[in-house]
Amino acid sequence: MSQDDRYKAIIKAEMAKLKKPVKLRVFTCKEKLPNGSQIRECMDCGQFMALLRVYEENSNGMLTIEELCIDENPEFAKKYDITRVPTILFIDDQGREIIRYLAAPQGAEIQPFVQAIFAFAGAPNYYGATIRQNLDRIEPSTIKVMITETCPYCPQVAQIVNNFAIASGGKIRSIIIDIMANPDIGQYYDAAGVPYTIINDKKTLVGMVGAPEILRALIGGNIRVQY
Repeated sequence: MSQDDRYKAIIKAEMAKLKKPVKLRVFTCKEKLPNGSQIRECMDCGQFMALLRVYEENSNGMLTIEELCIDENPEFAKKYDITRVPTILFIDDQGREIIRYLAAPQGAEIQPFVQAIFAFAGAPNYYGATIRQNLDRIEPSTIKVMITETCPYCPQVAQIVNNFAIASGGKIRSIIIDIMANPDIGQYYDAAGVPYTIINDKKTLVGMVGAPEILRALIGGNIRVQY
């Protein structure tokens, strides 16, 4: 069995367990945005969507992948500030963006992506109670996690951050970025290694960090974390 076949087998086995409906939106295509700025050419959109269809087709009808082309959905793209493709969005029932993926959910990133789908569908969230207890102490935040497909620690950080975002009900937004596919972002943030976590474009956590460290960075200072 090839590596691709092994990954597909993992996706099929995991998605078969999904019991509640989930809808994800994926932006593809290449076009200028209304303000005239350019987006990156989507050379890999076909392969990207083929991967996502494996998730969808093995979910017993529970996962819906809605593909949106920027040129056909300019208002939606503008609302969510879509500046590159492909982009995966987890958007809740109130229209709030919870998770953004600028990364293909393959290889080691399969498990955190699957876990995010299940938590988004309402499955128990390990960090739910912790985030709820500390939510009043957290300002609206965006957490960006720079990853690569070969990084052994990136999936753990991505999973924590995604769970934080889902548990916060939109107060925290997570963005998972493959810096091999988006090298300009990695260069902009001077991400010399991964995982590389940035909170509100101010605080940087380098390397493998756990939930307590990320939560302290969200709250600020040396405040005691309720965990």
